[in-house]
Amino acid sequence: MPLTKTDTNNPIRGVTNPNKVQRKDCVAVIAQITFADLGRGAGTLHTVGVARVDMQGRTEEGHANIQVQIGGSTVAAAIIFKSVQQTTDPANQRGAANGTISVLNQSMDSGTVWNLTGTLP
Repeated sequence: MPLTKTDTNNPIRGVTNPNKVQRKDCVAVIAQITFADLGRGAGTLHTVGVARVDMQGRTEEGHANIQVQIGGSTVAAAIIFKSVQQTTDPANQRGAANGTISVLNQSMDSGTVWNLTGTLP
């Protein structure tokens, strides 16, 4: 099953809309995400300027909750399903990382939480 990007239409609570300079930092920090980041524990994954990508932890189902933040405010949020994180093929791992980057950028644009689902070989 291919990867599916879904806008949940659930607004991010207390979302912050970044200004032009902050948005540049957000785009740059999101671009640093790798497949290995999807399996990490809670904490900051990457920082660029005023923006950071945080692994908030896992849902009860084992899905990764990843957020882009400026200070204490959230700019983007995505849930990366456990099935996406289980691929062992290097090309598909790059695809999973690229999908994560895509949904976080779309979340920043929409102000809503996005999901990345699917199963990769």
